[in-house]
Amino acid sequence: MSNDKRVSRRTFLRAVGYGAGAVALASCAAPPAAQPQRPQPQQPVSEPQPGTKPLTFVWSPKAVNNPVFDVARRGAQDKAKELGITVEWVGPESADAQKQAELLDAAIARKVDGMGISCNDPDALKPVIDRAMDSGIPVITWDSDSPNSKRITFYSLDNEAAARKGAEIMVDLLKDSQNKTYAILTGVPGAQNLEARIKAFREVADPAGLQWVATDPCNDDIQKGIEVVENRLTANPDLAGYFMAGAWPLFGDINAMPKFQQAAKRGMKTVAWDILESELRLLKQGLVHALIGQKFYGWGYDAVGILYDIVVNKKQYPPFVDTGFDLVTTPEQADVFLKKWETGNWRD
Repeated sequence: MSNDKRVSRRTFLRAVGYGAGAVALASCAAPPAAQPQRPQPQQPVSEPQPGTKPLTFVWSPKAVNNPVFDVARRGAQDKAKELGITVEWVGPESADAQKQAELLDAAIARKVDGMGISCNDPDALKPVIDRAMDSGIPVITWDSDSPNSKRITFYSLDNEAAARKGAEIMVDLLKDSQNKTYAILTGVPGAQNLEARIKAFREVADPAGLQWVATDPCNDDIQKGIEVVENRLTANPDLAGYFMAGAWPLFGDINAMPKFQQAAKRGMKTVAWDILESELRLLKQGLVHALIGQKFYGWGYDAVGILYDIVVNKKQYPPFVDTGFDLVTTPEQADVFLKKWETGNWRD
């Protein structure tokens, strides 16, 4: 791919409004007026007591260059302001389990008051999670779990339920097509949330007669995702469907994906994860056909509230808290979420 077709990373990050890889998000301010969706069951969060030392939580995304996590950062900022605490945004520049573990080990050494982690790899992050817990630092996971670690709870959508719904939609989209072939795009191989999505999708799609061709990783990288999709469509130009367990290439410049555009115009159907602005516009253009939306604002807002409850109020939570998920299949539904991106209001 020529250099002029590549996404300018600096331009892209400026467009989505990123902060640095390790940023203190917020301290006390007036509470927001609107009330967001909360996980159930959820107890009221206590206000901080006057004269007490403000808590510091570390919130760690898999990568700070992924726009999905920017809304989570906003949610964490809003909750931190509401509670009068500090939440530090600490993660690797791009998806890197070892780097993420090193950053979290540094936070353990500073004796922060709690951690919320989206795990790049469940096994690679298990030791650092266990070290934090053993040192008295409560840990929860969000978005991507490390289920065999000592973490307290996992806040996420039910990846399997959402992927099964995506597969049902794909089966319906291809019901009148003689060609039933499909490919899967994934991110970091082994990521627990992505593996769960792939497994559940195939458990519905394959018995229904769809024919899996390949599962290709892009390591959560936008440019790599573009190249992987274009290469797959070069190898399989008549592909009937694409399931994107994460929509990394759709975050970039669609003009860098001529083969994808051509395939969509000849009838290829795409079901993709997430509901970013670029994806919503592609759905309205007919290039994407269904989007599965995660509650990524809640990854910050609600999950920070959960950890605060655990640390301050000694609340107990089940091993898994289900956020639910959004489904966008029509231009009208896309407009609803485009307005959220336009206004920055994710609370309604």
